Amino acid sequence: SRGRREGAQRLTSQLSGLSNLFWKKITKFVSNCLPSPTQKSASDYNNFDREFLSEKPKLSYSDKNLIESMDQSAFHGFSFINPKFEQILNK
Repeated sequence: SRGRREGAQRLTSQLSGLSNLFWKKITKFVSNCLPSPTQKSASDYNNFDREFLSEKPKLSYSDKNLIESMDQSAFHGFSFINPKFEQILNK
């Protein structure tokens, strides 16, 4: 009946609100429990696996057609050049 449907809809909306609150509390709890890695300096790499550090760096391939097919309007008016990269370019 109509009354049962409205009651079910109201209960569903209340439960979804509780669900959101529940997940916010869970994620906050978990993030507070995770240990934060310590870093002695900006160039400290002790938190990385030695096997990972021994691998040769590889440039990743980017498909120009794929990038051009994506909506770039979110980046309109945005520009940033890493100052360190700018120094490399000017050498």
